[in-house]
Amino acid sequence: MPNAIPNDAYALIIGTMKAGTTSLFSYLQDHPEICPASIKEPEFFSRNQDHKISLGNYSDLWEFNPEIHKYAMEASTGYSKYPLEPRVPQTIFEYGIHPKFIYIVRNPFDRIESHFNFMSQHDWWHKAIIHPNLIATSNYMMQLDRYFKYFSPDNFLILDFDDLCTDPIGILNKIYHFLDISGDYLPQTYTIQNATPSKTRKLLPSEKSTIYFVLKDDMRRFQDAYGIDVSKWGF
Repeated sequence: MPNAIPNDAYALIIGTMKAGTTSLFSYLQDHPEICPASIKEPEFFSRNQDHKISLGNYSDLWEFNPEIHKYAMEASTGYSKYPLEPRVPQTIFEYGIHPKFIYIVRNPFDRIESHFNFMSQHDWWHKAIIHPNLIATSNYMMQLDRYFKYFSPDNFLILDFDDLCTDPIGILNKIYHFLDISGDYLPQTYTIQNATPSKTRKLLPSEKSTIYFVLKDDMRRFQDAYGIDVSKWGF
């Protein structure tokens, strides 16, 4: 029966913005056990994303067949943009689903530059490159802490954008193991999609220092928790 999705059969790529979520979604969408959402980034549980869709039932995003599919997958980067999006984990929990969460992170300085330059393509964007919301989106431990109030850390897979670029097959195998799905499927091509245009504003040394002092303590906590070497990012 279409759309008969079990509450624990959702796989949410929750971000982070400008860390390869579009590419990751594209690599996974044709896996035979995954049913991709009709809209990659619906932002169903967000409040303040201007591209959020209007939809009555979350399950309407999928043509899910429980005889074929193991997971219904979507990828909304607004789900890891606290405090701009203050209630996403609580809203997901209260909706009554129990997803698997995939969170891919990137060098915070590179991510902020890419985020800023991507948004600067819009005439209405007037925020500074060190706006608190941009820095907070790179505070990966803080974003995860919000989720751990409602969901077990065991339901989260943390990935590194660098690995997605250099070893996409290795990343996919980690996801297949995490979701307990077949490792037989691999995409035919691997291309980083939705890349920011090359003419970009770079962070100044003083701006990097500001970001460093905001993030340094949580970056070290993040390394201790997930084994990602933050020294390669300058922390």
